[in-house]
Amino acid sequence: MKKSTATLLVSAFLLLALVLVGYYNITRPRVLILHSYDPEFSWVKGLDASLRKSLKGLQRPLLTRWHYMGLRGAPGTQFQETAAASAKRAVASFEPKILVVFDDIAAELVTPELLNRPDIQIVYAGIDEDLAHHGFDRASNATGMLERIPVAALRDAVSHLGQGRPLRVACIGDARPVAEAEAAQVSAFDWRPHKLLPCEQVDNFPAWQEAVGRLGQQADILFVAGYRGLHRQPGSTEVVPPAEVGSWTEAHSQALTLASKITFVPDGGAIAITPSPQEHGQAAALLVGRLLKGEAPGSLPAETGKAFVVSVHQARLQRLGYQLPPVYEAAARAAGTLQ
Repeated sequence: MKKSTATLLVSAFLLLALVLVGYYNITRPRVLILHSYDPEFSWVKGLDASLRKSLKGLQRPLLTRWHYMGLRGAPGTQFQETAAASAKRAVASFEPKILVVFDDIAAELVTPELLNRPDIQIVYAGIDEDLAHHGFDRASNATGMLERIPVAALRDAVSHLGQGRPLRVACIGDARPVAEAEAAQVSAFDWRPHKLLPCEQVDNFPAWQEAVGRLGQQADILFVAGYRGLHRQPGSTEVVPPAEVGSWTEAHSQALTLASKITFVPDGGAIAITPSPQEHGQAAALLVGRLLKGEAPGSLPAETGKAFVVSVHQARLQRLGYQLPPVYEAAARAAGTLQ
């Protein structure tokens, strides 16, 4: 009898514990983090590290899940459709209260059918396109942070490199929409006293090589707006590895290479002044916290990123006789991006 009672009590305890765990999981707000790219991409690593740290700082129990679409480079239509279908299944199965969307590709492929739905809130970050492009300007359930090239910081760097004399700045990028958006930001900025040449965008590596050679003779600085989507040959589906593009460009350009991509210096470039992934990850987490406190997405206007990271390769600068002030070197050293 005593044994039966003890067994019954243990069973009841285990059942109660199971119910409590289930209730705890059910009542925890669900947050799905959706990335356009893969977890090994340095930009994504920076976003995730900052996001995880900031979410812990909310001191609110959450049920989180990460989904990576793996759409770096210039993925084909079928690959994009497969990745989009997988991401949509993740949303449908997890049923998040809040969906955090990083970068334009995920926003383009996944969020349109989620806009203005009352059962889900969207936090976006790392967005190069304007709000209207993704429909976020008309969505009552979306808020976030826009990614913008730190063009003022880039112009200041060009001024320091020129040591008081105006320089000619050429601009080149691949033909992806994200590169087009970046080129538009560069073109819209007032670079005076420097002269910005019209941005050129090409689809394939031979055209890139021709343009780099020509622009290097016309300019002092070559700004690279995007280089991860170049096809090996016209009409080819093979994408040239970014490190090959960056190294070739640096070796063959008569103009100093400058970019706003966090991977540019590791890929072979000389200088990069890039948006801060830490800022975007932190901003996304803070917005999640505000939504969980009951603030409406429509009451939280979109913010624009302001922080930036400096990366420098000293030998590549010296090859063309340029030198940046010590403050840039110090910033790169502090960020671990000085080579």
